[in-house]
Amino acid sequence: MADAFEESFKQFANKQDEILRQLADSHSERLLDTLKNLEDEIIAELQQAVKGSLTLDTAIAIKLRPRLKALIEQNFLQEADRIIREDYDKLIKQKLDVIRATPIKLPDRFKTLTQSDLQVLTQLKQLSFSGFEDVANRFLTAISDEIYQSAVTGKPFKDIVKNIRGQINGVYQRSNETAINRLVDYIAKNRYSSSAEIIAKVKSAREILHTKYASDILGNNMRKYADQIAHDSIMQFDAQFTKYQGNEAGLRQYRYSGTLITTTRQFCADILANERIMTEERAREIWANRSWSGKSGTDPFINRGGYRCRHTFIPYDEEWENEFKKEFA
Repeated sequence: MADAFEESFKQFANKQDEILRQLADSHSERLLDTLKNLEDEIIAELQQAVKGSLTLDTAIAIKLRPRLKALIEQNFLQEADRIIREDYDKLIKQKLDVIRATPIKLPDRFKTLTQSDLQVLTQLKQLSFSGFEDVANRFLTAISDEIYQSAVTGKPFKDIVKNIRGQINGVYQRSNETAINRLVDYIAKNRYSSSAEIIAKVKSAREILHTKYASDILGNNMRKYADQIAHDSIMQFDAQFTKYQGNEAGLRQYRYSGTLITTTRQFCADILANERIMTEERAREIWANRSWSGKSGTDPFINRGGYRCRHTFIPYDEEWENEFKKEFA
Protein backbone atom coordinates (compact mmCIF):
# COMPACT_ATOMS: atom_id res chain seq x y z
CA MET A 1 0.00 0.00 0.00
CA ALA A 2 2.96 2.30 0.63
CA ASP A 3 3.98 1.75 -2.99
CA ALA A 4 0.47 2.66 -4.12
CA PHE A 5 0.60 5.86 -2.11
CA GLU A 6 4.04 6.71 -3.48
CA GLU A 7 2.81 6.18 -7.02
CA SER A 8 -0.25 8.36 -6.42
CA PHE A 9 1.86 11.13 -4.91
CA LYS A 10 4.32 11.00 -7.81
CA GLN A 11 1.47 11.29 -10.30
CA PHE A 12 0.02 14.19 -8.33
CA ALA A 13 3.38 15.98 -8.19
CA ASN A 14 4.24 15.27 -11.84
CA LYS A 15 0.94 16.74 -13.06
CA GLN A 16 1.61 19.95 -11.15
CA ASP A 17 5.19 20.08 -12.39
CA GLU A 18 4.07 19.59 -16.00
CA ILE A 19 1.64 22.52 -15.73
CA LEU A 20 4.48 24.72 -14.53
CA ARG A 21 6.94 23.54 -17.19
CA GLN A 22 4.53 24.12 -20.04
CA LEU A 23 3.60 27.61 -18.88
CA ALA A 24 7.22 28.60 -18.18
CA ASP A 25 8.32 27.41 -21.64
CA SER A 26 5.44 29.17 -23.38
CA HIS A 27 6.21 32.41 -21.54
CA SER A 28 9.83 32.28 -22.68
CA GLU A 29 8.77 31.74 -26.28
CA ARG A 30 6.25 34.59 -26.15
CA LEU A 31 8.72 37.08 -24.71
CA LEU A 32 11.50 36.10 -27.10
CA ASP A 33 9.14 36.57 -30.04
CA THR A 34 8.28 39.99 -28.62
CA LEU A 35 11.96 40.92 -28.51
CA LYS A 36 12.27 40.21 -32.24
CA ASN A 37 9.56 42.80 -32.86
CA LEU A 38 11.14 45.21 -30.39
CA GLU A 39 14.49 44.94 -32.16
CA ASP A 40 12.93 45.71 -35.53
CA GLU A 41 10.90 48.64 -34.20
CA ILE A 42 13.84 50.26 -32.38
CA ILE A 43 16.05 50.02 -35.47
CA ALA A 44 13.23 51.45 -37.61
CA GLU A 45 12.83 54.32 -35.13
CA LEU A 46 16.55 55.00 -35.23
CA GLN A 47 16.62 54.98 -39.03
CA GLN A 48 13.66 57.33 -39.14
CA ALA A 49 15.38 59.69 -36.69
CA VAL A 50 18.52 60.06 -38.82
CA LYS A 51 16.55 59.88 -42.09
CA GLY A 52 18.80 59.49 -45.11
CA SER A 53 21.92 60.99 -43.59
CA LEU A 54 22.73 57.98 -41.38
CA THR A 55 24.40 60.50 -39.07
CA LEU A 56 23.55 60.41 -35.39
CA ASP A 57 24.11 63.46 -33.18
CA THR A 58 23.56 63.95 -29.44
CA ALA A 59 20.36 65.97 -29.91
CA ILE A 60 18.76 63.07 -31.81
CA ALA A 61 20.05 60.59 -29.20
CA ILE A 62 18.42 62.54 -26.35
CA LYS A 63 15.11 62.89 -28.21
CA LEU A 64 15.04 59.14 -28.91
CA ARG A 65 14.96 58.05 -25.25
CA PRO A 66 11.21 58.67 -24.61
CA ARG A 67 10.37 56.79 -27.79
CA LEU A 68 12.63 53.88 -26.79
CA LYS A 69 10.84 53.75 -23.43
CA ALA A 70 7.46 53.65 -25.16
CA LEU A 71 8.55 50.85 -27.53
CA ILE A 72 9.84 48.71 -24.65
CA GLU A 73 6.61 49.25 -22.75
CA GLN A 74 4.40 48.51 -25.77
CA ASN A 75 6.25 45.31 -26.62
CA PHE A 76 8.03 43.71 -23.66
CA LEU A 77 6.07 45.05 -20.68
CA GLN A 78 2.64 44.70 -22.27
CA GLU A 79 3.36 41.06 -23.10
CA ALA A 80 4.66 40.46 -19.57
CA ASP A 81 1.47 42.02 -18.18
CA ARG A 82 -0.71 39.76 -20.35
CA ILE A 83 1.24 36.69 -19.25
CA ILE A 84 0.87 37.51 -15.56
CA ARG A 85 -2.79 38.54 -15.71
CA GLU A 86 -3.91 35.54 -17.77
CA ASP A 87 -1.56 32.63 -17.19
CA TYR A 88 -0.76 33.04 -13.50
CA ASP A 89 -4.47 32.69 -12.73
CA LYS A 90 -4.62 29.77 -15.17
CA LEU A 91 -1.80 28.10 -13.23
CA ILE A 92 -3.71 28.33 -9.95
CA LYS A 93 -6.92 27.02 -11.54
CA GLN A 94 -5.20 24.05 -13.15
CA LYS A 95 -3.38 23.16 -9.94
CA LEU A 96 -6.67 23.29 -8.00
CA ASP A 97 -8.13 20.84 -10.54
CA VAL A 98 -5.20 18.46 -9.96
CA ILE A 99 -5.54 18.74 -6.17
CA ARG A 100 -9.28 18.02 -6.26
CA ALA A 101 -8.77 15.01 -8.54
CA THR A 102 -6.04 13.21 -6.57
CA PRO A 103 -7.12 10.22 -4.44
CA ILE A 104 -4.82 11.50 -1.68
CA LYS A 105 -6.87 13.16 1.04
CA LEU A 106 -5.31 16.60 1.05
CA PRO A 107 -6.68 19.23 3.45
CA ASP A 108 -9.65 21.21 2.18
CA ARG A 109 -7.47 24.29 2.69
CA PHE A 110 -5.70 23.39 -0.57
CA LYS A 111 -8.87 22.86 -2.61
CA THR A 112 -10.43 26.32 -2.54
CA LEU A 113 -9.29 29.92 -2.47
CA THR A 114 -10.24 32.28 0.34
CA GLN A 115 -10.49 36.04 0.07
CA SER A 116 -7.11 36.25 1.82
CA ASP A 117 -5.65 33.87 -0.79
CA LEU A 118 -6.86 36.13 -3.58
CA GLN A 119 -5.26 39.15 -1.94
CA VAL A 120 -1.95 37.28 -1.60
CA LEU A 121 -2.11 36.22 -5.25
CA THR A 122 -2.70 39.80 -6.34
CA GLN A 123 0.33 40.98 -4.38
CA LEU A 124 2.50 38.18 -5.75
CA LYS A 125 1.51 39.04 -9.31
CA GLN A 126 2.46 42.66 -8.72
CA LEU A 127 5.79 41.52 -7.30
CA SER A 128 6.34 39.34 -10.38
CA PHE A 129 5.65 42.26 -12.72
CA SER A 130 8.23 44.39 -10.93
CA GLY A 131 10.87 41.87 -11.99
CA PHE A 132 9.99 42.39 -15.64
CA GLU A 133 10.06 46.16 -15.07
CA ASP A 134 13.60 45.85 -13.72
CA VAL A 135 14.71 44.12 -16.94
CA ALA A 136 12.94 46.76 -19.05
CA ASN A 137 14.53 49.66 -17.18
CA ARG A 138 17.96 48.07 -17.26
CA PHE A 139 17.97 47.75 -21.02
CA LEU A 140 16.28 51.07 -21.67
CA THR A 141 19.36 52.56 -19.98
CA ALA A 142 21.76 50.25 -21.84
CA ILE A 143 20.28 50.99 -25.27
CA SER A 144 19.96 54.74 -24.61
CA ASP A 145 23.56 54.89 -23.40
CA GLU A 146 24.74 53.00 -26.48
CA ILE A 147 22.98 55.47 -28.76
CA TYR A 148 24.24 58.57 -26.93
CA GLN A 149 27.83 57.35 -26.62
CA SER A 150 27.82 56.39 -30.29
CA ALA A 151 26.67 59.90 -31.18
CA VAL A 152 29.45 61.44 -29.08
CA THR A 153 32.18 59.31 -30.65
CA GLY A 154 30.83 59.41 -34.20
CA LYS A 155 30.53 55.64 -34.50
CA PRO A 156 29.56 54.41 -38.00
CA PHE A 157 25.80 53.94 -38.28
CA LYS A 158 26.01 50.27 -39.28
CA ASP A 159 28.02 49.56 -36.11
CA ILE A 160 25.44 51.38 -34.00
CA VAL A 161 22.70 49.23 -35.49
CA LYS A 162 24.67 46.04 -34.88
CA ASN A 163 25.39 46.96 -31.25
CA ILE A 164 21.77 47.86 -30.50
CA ARG A 165 20.59 44.60 -32.01
CA GLY A 166 23.16 42.88 -29.79
CA GLN A 167 21.89 44.69 -26.69
CA ILE A 168 18.43 43.26 -27.35
CA ASN A 169 18.97 39.76 -28.75
CA GLY A 170 22.70 39.08 -28.55
CA VAL A 171 23.88 36.50 -31.05
CA TYR A 172 20.21 35.80 -31.85
CA GLN A 173 19.79 39.24 -33.41
CA ARG A 174 18.18 39.70 -36.80
CA SER A 175 20.50 39.02 -39.71
CA ASN A 176 20.55 39.07 -43.47
CA GLU A 177 22.61 35.88 -43.48
CA THR A 178 20.60 32.69 -44.05
CA ALA A 179 23.12 30.55 -42.14
CA ILE A 180 22.71 32.61 -38.98
CA ASN A 181 18.92 32.57 -39.14
CA ARG A 182 18.96 28.81 -39.67
CA LEU A 183 21.05 28.29 -36.51
CA VAL A 184 18.84 30.64 -34.49
CA ASP A 185 15.68 28.83 -35.61
CA TYR A 186 17.18 25.42 -34.76
CA ILE A 187 18.13 26.55 -31.25
CA ALA A 188 14.71 28.12 -30.64
CA LYS A 189 12.89 24.92 -31.65
CA ASN A 190 15.10 22.50 -29.71
CA ARG A 191 16.42 24.32 -26.63
CA TYR A 192 14.00 22.49 -24.30
CA SER A 193 14.71 19.03 -25.69
CA SER A 194 15.42 16.23 -23.21
CA SER A 195 17.50 14.33 -25.82
CA ALA A 196 21.22 14.32 -25.07
CA GLU A 197 21.97 14.15 -28.81
CA ILE A 198 19.82 17.19 -29.62
CA ILE A 199 21.15 19.13 -26.63
CA ALA A 200 24.68 18.54 -27.95
CA LYS A 201 23.63 19.88 -31.37
CA VAL A 202 22.04 22.94 -29.77
CA LYS A 203 25.26 23.58 -27.85
CA SER A 204 27.27 23.26 -31.06
CA ALA A 205 24.93 25.70 -32.83
CA ARG A 206 25.37 28.23 -30.02
CA GLU A 207 29.15 27.89 -30.22
CA ILE A 208 29.07 28.58 -33.95
CA LEU A 209 26.99 31.72 -33.35
CA HIS A 210 29.45 32.91 -30.73
CA THR A 211 32.58 32.21 -32.74
CA LYS A 212 31.97 32.31 -36.49
CA TYR A 213 29.19 34.91 -36.26
CA ALA A 214 30.18 36.61 -32.98
CA SER A 215 27.84 39.51 -32.26
CA ASP A 216 26.97 39.23 -28.56
CA ILE A 217 27.86 42.07 -26.17
CA LEU A 218 29.56 40.49 -23.15
CA GLY A 219 26.72 37.97 -22.95
CA ASN A 220 24.56 40.66 -21.32
CA ASN A 221 21.55 41.18 -23.54
CA MET A 222 17.85 41.65 -22.99
CA ARG A 223 17.01 38.26 -24.48
CA LYS A 224 19.13 36.45 -21.89
CA TYR A 225 17.43 38.15 -18.96
CA ALA A 226 13.95 38.01 -20.46
CA ASP A 227 14.29 34.27 -21.03
CA GLN A 228 15.44 33.74 -17.47
CA ILE A 229 12.82 35.87 -15.78
CA ALA A 230 10.02 34.40 -17.89
CA HIS A 231 10.90 31.02 -16.39
CA ASP A 232 11.91 32.01 -12.87
CA SER A 233 9.04 34.44 -12.33
CA ILE A 234 6.23 31.89 -12.62
CA MET A 235 8.25 29.28 -10.73
CA GLN A 236 8.82 31.69 -7.85
CA PHE A 237 5.20 32.87 -7.94
CA ASP A 238 4.07 29.26 -7.57
CA ALA A 239 6.69 28.50 -4.91
CA GLN A 240 5.72 31.45 -2.74
CA PHE A 241 2.00 30.75 -2.91
CA THR A 242 2.55 27.04 -2.24
CA LYS A 243 4.62 27.88 0.85
CA TYR A 244 1.95 30.33 2.01
CA GLN A 245 -0.70 27.61 1.68
CA GLY A 246 1.49 25.18 3.61
CA ASN A 247 1.84 27.72 6.40
CA GLU A 248 -1.91 28.32 6.46
CA ALA A 249 -2.52 24.57 6.73
CA GLY A 250 -0.01 24.27 9.58
CA LEU A 251 2.32 21.92 7.68
CA ARG A 252 6.04 21.82 8.45
CA GLN A 253 7.25 19.10 6.07
CA TYR A 254 7.91 19.48 2.36
CA ARG A 255 8.78 17.18 -0.49
CA TYR A 256 11.23 18.19 -3.23
CA SER A 257 9.70 17.24 -6.55
CA GLY A 258 10.69 17.09 -10.19
CA THR A 259 12.44 14.99 -12.79
CA LEU A 260 16.08 14.55 -13.70
CA ILE A 261 17.20 15.80 -17.12
CA THR A 262 20.63 16.24 -18.67
CA THR A 263 20.94 19.81 -17.34
CA THR A 264 19.84 19.02 -13.77
CA ARG A 265 22.26 20.49 -11.22
CA GLN A 266 24.07 17.97 -9.07
CA PHE A 267 22.70 19.71 -5.99
CA CYS A 268 19.11 19.03 -7.08
CA ALA A 269 19.96 15.46 -8.08
CA ASP A 270 21.43 14.84 -4.61
CA ILE A 271 18.34 16.23 -2.87
CA LEU A 272 16.00 14.14 -5.01
CA ALA A 273 18.05 11.00 -4.38
CA ASN A 274 18.89 11.34 -0.69
CA GLU A 275 16.68 13.77 1.16
CA ARG A 276 13.52 14.33 -0.83
CA ILE A 277 11.28 14.85 2.22
CA MET A 278 12.40 17.31 4.89
CA THR A 279 11.15 19.76 7.48
CA GLU A 280 11.18 23.47 6.78
CA GLU A 281 14.00 23.89 9.29
CA ARG A 282 16.10 21.22 7.59
CA ALA A 283 15.54 22.74 4.15
CA ARG A 284 16.59 26.18 5.35
CA GLU A 285 19.69 24.70 6.98
CA ILE A 286 20.76 22.96 3.75
CA TRP A 287 20.19 26.01 1.54
CA ALA A 288 22.01 28.34 3.95
CA ASN A 289 25.11 26.15 4.31
CA ARG A 290 25.69 24.69 0.86
CA SER A 291 26.98 26.34 -2.29
CA TRP A 292 26.63 25.23 -5.90
CA SER A 293 26.85 26.61 -9.41
CA GLY A 294 23.72 28.57 -10.32
CA LYS A 295 22.58 29.15 -6.74
CA SER A 296 20.35 32.25 -6.73
CA GLY A 297 19.57 32.68 -3.03
CA THR A 298 19.25 30.98 0.34
CA ASP A 299 15.46 30.62 0.60
CA PRO A 300 14.68 27.05 -0.53
CA PHE A 301 10.99 27.82 -0.97
CA ILE A 302 11.66 30.64 -3.43
CA ASN A 303 15.04 29.95 -4.99
CA ARG A 304 14.97 26.13 -5.03
CA GLY A 305 17.95 24.91 -7.09
CA GLY A 306 18.73 28.33 -8.51
CA TYR A 307 18.30 30.12 -11.82
CA ARG A 308 15.99 28.29 -14.23
CA CYS A 309 15.44 25.44 -11.74
CA ARG A 310 12.39 23.32 -12.62
CA HIS A 311 12.02 21.64 -9.25
CA THR A 312 9.41 22.47 -6.64
CA PHE A 313 8.62 22.01 -2.98
CA ILE A 314 5.23 20.48 -2.22
CA PRO A 315 3.72 20.51 1.31
CA TYR A 316 3.74 17.02 2.80
CA ASP A 317 2.22 15.21 5.76
CA GLU A 318 2.88 11.59 6.73
CA GLU A 319 -0.75 11.37 7.87
CA TRP A 320 -1.79 11.53 4.21
CA GLU A 321 -0.27 8.08 3.71
CA ASN A 322 -2.12 6.70 6.74
CA GLU A 323 -5.40 8.05 5.41
CA PHE A 324 -4.62 6.58 2.01
CA LYS A 325 -4.13 3.15 3.56
CA LYS A 326 -7.46 3.36 5.37
CA GLU A 327 -9.23 4.42 2.22
CA PHE A 328 -7.76 1.84 -0.14
CA ALA A 329 -6.87 -1.07 2.15
